[in-house]
Amino acid sequence: MTPVTSHHVRAVVGSAADGLVLALCGALLDHPARSAARRRLYLAMAGVAALDVGIAELPGLRAALADGVPPERMSAEELEVRLQQGLVVGAWAVVLTVVDGPLARALRDRGVARPHLLLGAVAGLGAALSTLPSWWRQADEGAAVDQATARLDEELAELLDQPAG
Repeated sequence: MTPVTSHHVRAVVGSAADGLVLALCGALLDHPARSAARRRLYLAMAGVAALDVGIAELPGLRAALADGVPPERMSAEELEVRLQQGLVVGAWAVVLTVVDGPLARALRDRGVARPHLLLGAVAGLGAALSTLPSWWRQADEGAAVDQATARLDEELAELLDQPAG
């Protein structure tokens, strides 16, 4: 059984990854096209996405390697939650795209060295805070399913251990 804490860590990591990728997208605009700094930011974005997917798939991979259990398919409810989270992050990205030009100019005029990074960080924080409740709710549901499955497994083991009679 996966501990409840692991489910909640996954929720926080998923939400943080949502926000961090958006913040890095904003930071890209502070650097010239095809520059080494932009390539590093692209690499960081890919790393965050890979880490997020790796953490999400780790329990299924462990079960598949240890017990030979095939990974579970994503339920329709979980798929819907993921789609909603993607739409929320996409909405924050649209807001960032719309306000970035005028606000970045205003911030640069006021002496901010990296206005796109600042705006990306604000949008990323907004996206992370917006998706955290759904990630957390999904973690609680996953923990409840794991606990119910563990109880059923224990009851079945007790029934199988009883002498036939």
